[in-house]
Amino acid sequence: MRDRASISAWWLAIATCVVTMLVAATSFLDPRAWLLIRNTVMLSVGAALIAVPIGAALVFLLLRTDLPGRLIWLVVFASMLFIPLYLQAAGWDAGFGKQGWYSFAHGSAAAPILDGWRAAIWIHGVAAIPWVILIVGLGLWLVEPESEEAALLDASPLKVFLTVTTRRTMPFLVVAVLWISVTVGTEMTVTDLYRVRTFAEEIYIDVPFVGAIDALEPLRPTGITTALLVSSLVGIALLLLSRLVPPEHFPSHTPRRVFSLGSYRWLLAFAVGLLVLLLVGVPMMNVVYKAGLVVEQVDGERVRHWSLMSFLRIVLNSPRQFGEEHGWSLLISGIAATATTVLAAPLSWLARRGVLRSLPAVATTATCLAIPGPMIGLSVIWLLNREESDLLVWLYDRTVFAPWLAMLVKALPIAILMLWYAFRTVSDELLENASSEGAGPVTRFFRIGLPIRWRSIAAAWLAAFAIASGDLAASILVVPPGITTIPVRVFGLLHSGVDDQVAGICLTTVWSFVVIGGLILWLLRPAKKCDSGNRPSHGIMG
Repeated sequence: MRDRASISAWWLAIATCVVTMLVAATSFLDPRAWLLIRNTVMLSVGAALIAVPIGAALVFLLLRTDLPGRLIWLVVFASMLFIPLYLQAAGWDAGFGKQGWYSFAHGSAAAPILDGWRAAIWIHGVAAIPWVILIVGLGLWLVEPESEEAALLDASPLKVFLTVTTRRTMPFLVVAVLWISVTVGTEMTVTDLYRVRTFAEEIYIDVPFVGAIDALEPLRPTGITTALLVSSLVGIALLLLSRLVPPEHFPSHTPRRVFSLGSYRWLLAFAVGLLVLLLVGVPMMNVVYKAGLVVEQVDGERVRHWSLMSFLRIVLNSPRQFGEEHGWSLLISGIAATATTVLAAPLSWLARRGVLRSLPAVATTATCLAIPGPMIGLSVIWLLNREESDLLVWLYDRTVFAPWLAMLVKALPIAILMLWYAFRTVSDELLENASSEGAGPVTRFFRIGLPIRWRSIAAAWLAAFAIASGDLAASILVVPPGITTIPVRVFGLLHSGVDDQVAGICLTTVWSFVVIGGLILWLLRPAKKCDSGNRPSHGIMG
């Protein structure tokens, strides 16, 4: 059941949406703004139509059936969670974009398979599938096994699945759609590459670089319509958080029922393998092929072939060639991840008891989730680029404070949610015993909460680092002169197509995110034994 904080967030979100509808009624005379809103909604719907059916089917097969190899596929999709959107776009563009190998091989470079709306919807949809698996998987985990076992006494497994499991998980399908709406509405990476005008894209292309006070004024969308978009996204974020926040009482630790696939077991395993090959293998193979692609003149004709030596040279030279960009990315992301964890830990600890104490965490998470990336950058410009303050101008022009602040805003929601779940599992009895011995709230936090959940804190730091180092939409506007991060460099190169150098840097960067994903999974693995005084661990809670 949702606690009172979740219900309050639900009603607050409904009220916010009502207010935004009233605001919308006052801005209907701005056709450009409504065109952008329509495009944003269409892109979100298109991505959801791809991600939700595929992700929901996959997560059920991987979590609640006896499908062979399901653990391997879960690890693959978990690794994809933190791979940035620009890298996923590069993988697909390397094969089917204007400069893709397939487009050149079949003479379709002028009209490639991935272009415009098709490319934007497909890439956003594929990128959202791991998040659908995570969200719907959480819903499947929260289904009480007792309810399923009781229903099985009077009904077949199929009927139990349709009437109990599916019904209890349905709200999380809605949450997955809301998550896609928020992420698509706040991103401009893919829409800028494929010239699809959404609201976040419009904010990005209309960025003024002069005058801090007027930084938000020259945008084409009216101020009232911009407020409409942001408040709507905040309302949507509150709606999804009302389901994503940890429940007050976790379900029983009884193992979840595994549905048997019977004679279709291996056929479905083959189908899932093909689907994973399409979603994950194809973009990776595209980049691998482009990294080793060599073009030579043979008898006056250009002949393309793949060379292992060329591939190895490109991949091995990439870290050295882009060493400065890697260094700045590691530095800024590391500082941002540290600050994110420091802020998220006390907010999550305070929120673990729910009710009013969870409101700071809910409000912070919803706001940071909902603000479009380019608007975060513009807000940082407005805050720091002030000629009347030498200190702010120095921070803006001479330090990494501006991109650090933008990355902090982007990474904070994930860290709060991860630590919120982790701290929820700390034994109330253990805390009550400490309180009876005179330990105050701060002492309990530092002497009990942090030591017991150190693995979850480390995982939250890594997740924040991955989000920050992969951020482009918020930080691209505020990177100071003379400093270039990996996302900014790759994004600039992608506008000219994916060549061998871009493919090389993408490969080395992708593998670093895969390693981060593996470390997070290792830290959040189920413990073999319960810590003294704690509830049993369930993996996602450390």
